[in-house]
Amino acid sequence: MSRLWLKGKHMTLCLSSLQARTLKSSSTTNYPIQSVSRPISNRVYFFFSPRYLTYSRTVPTQQQAKVTVPPRRTVSPTERAELRMARKKQADATLRQAQQKESIAPSSSHPSSRAQDLNTSTNSTTSTLHVTSKKPWDSRIVYGLGVGIPTILLSWAIYDDQSPPAQLARTVGITHVIENIADDFAKPSRPKLLPDWSQMPNVPHDMVPPHTLVLDLENTLVHSTWDRKHGWRHAKRPGVDKFLTEMAQYYEIVLYSPSHEGLADPVVASLDKNGCIMHRLYRDACYYKNGSYTKDLSSLNRNMNKIILIDDDEAAARYHKENWIPIRPYDNPNDRTDSTLSRITPFLIEIAREGYNDIPELLRQFRGMDADGIADEMERRVREMKELRIRRSQHGLGALAHVGRGGGVLPPPEMTPVDTSSISSSAVKQLTSKDLVAGAITGSATDDSGGLKGWLNKRQKEKEEHHMRTMEHWNEIMMKKSMEKKQREASATA
Repeated sequence: MSRLWLKGKHMTLCLSSLQARTLKSSSTTNYPIQSVSRPISNRVYFFFSPRYLTYSRTVPTQQQAKVTVPPRRTVSPTERAELRMARKKQADATLRQAQQKESIAPSSSHPSSRAQDLNTSTNSTTSTLHVTSKKPWDSRIVYGLGVGIPTILLSWAIYDDQSPPAQLARTVGITHVIENIADDFAKPSRPKLLPDWSQMPNVPHDMVPPHTLVLDLENTLVHSTWDRKHGWRHAKRPGVDKFLTEMAQYYEIVLYSPSHEGLADPVVASLDKNGCIMHRLYRDACYYKNGSYTKDLSSLNRNMNKIILIDDDEAAARYHKENWIPIRPYDNPNDRTDSTLSRITPFLIEIAREGYNDIPELLRQFRGMDADGIADEMERRVREMKELRIRRSQHGLGALAHVGRGGGVLPPPEMTPVDTSSISSSAVKQLTSKDLVAGAITGSATDDSGGLKGWLNKRQKEKEEHHMRTMEHWNEIMMKKSMEKKQREASATA
C-alpha cells in the first residue's frame, strides 16, 4: 500500500499489488507502501490517473514494525481470593444501591426508618444470594414428572373404563370430545354407500325398489384357510351358487365384508361368475367401534324396513340386530353336508313374494333363532298348515268341530260304493290337468263372482299378477347385467 496525495486534498487509497507495481515502475525511487487513514471530501472527484499521484518518502522504523507483548504476571492464591472477595463486595453494594433506589420514595417521608430499611435490604440480599446459590432441579426429573405421570394416567384410563382417570375424563367431558374426533376416522368413507335407485344403470325409474339382502363373505359364503404349502385357499359353502342365483331374482344383493378390497375382491369375482351380486362393500365402508368392524346399514341409502342382514358375527350387527338373521359359521371346509343356505331360501323367497314392508317386525317372531332355527320353525308351521287343510277338506266344518272335541273317527258312508269293474272304459272319460285347472277356474269364477269375497279374490289376483310382472322385469334386468358382464370378461381376455 502507498500514501498518495491529491492536489489540494489528501486521501487514502488501497491499491492492489498490480497497481503498486505499475506505480513503482513509473517512479525512480522504490519505497515500501504504507496505508494512512485520511478523510475523503465528498466534493472531490478522484480519477485513477498517474498524473495525480505522488509518493511519500516516509520509511517505517524497526520499532514500529516490531510488536512487543508484555509478560503475564503470576497471581498467588491469596491475591486471587482477595480479588474474588472484592468482586463479591462490589456485587453486594450494587444490589444494595438498587434496592435503596426502589424504596427511596416510601422511606423519604420517614427518615427514622432508613436504617431499618437498610438492614432489611441487607438481609433480603443475603437471603436472595443464598436462595439463588441452590442447585436447580435435574432436567430428567422434570421430564419424568411432566411426561411420565400424564402418560401413566392416560394408559390407565384407556385400559380400564371404570378407573378414576376415566371417570374424571367422562365427568369433565374429555371423553366425549375424544370420541367425536375419533368418530370422524372410524365412520364409513362416504355417507351414501349405495347409489340412488333412480340413478342406477339398466334399471327403470318407475320400478319399485326390491328388498335388499346384505350378505357377509367370510365364514358365511366361503371359508378361507392358509398353510405354508398352498398359501390361501377358499372353500365355498355348499349350495352358495344356487342360493345367489335364486336370491338375485327377488333381492338387491349387497356383499358387505370387513376384509380389505385387494384381498376379498378376487374371491368375490371367482365366487359370483354370473353377476348376481349388485354391490360390493369392504372395510372402508365399515364402522370401526370397540375394536371390531360393524356393518352400518343406515348408510346403505335404502329403506331400513326392507333390509335383511345375514351374518355369522354378532358384533357386525351390533347396531341393527332387528334386521339381522344369524347364521351358523361355516368353519369346516370338509363339511359338505351343510344345508343352511338351502333351508333358509324358502323363507327369504316368501318375504319377497308377500312384499313384507316391515322386516324388523317380522323377525321379532323368530327372536333368539338362527337361520337353521328359523327354517325349522317355518317347516313346522307349513306342516301344521298342511295338516289343517287336509282335515278341513276331509271332514268339513261339522267334522272339524268334532275333531276339536277329540273325535277323529270318520262317519260311515251314506251310499254303498259303486263297483267300477262293471263300468265300461268307454263310458268313463279320463280327466287331464287342463280340465282340472279349467274347472277350478270356472268354479271359482261362478262361485265368487259377486260380493265382498269376489272383490277380495279379484284384488288378490291383480296383486299377484303385478308381482309376477315385476319379477319378470327384474329377471330381465339381471339377465342383461349378466350378459354385459360376460361380454366385458370376453373382451378383456381377448
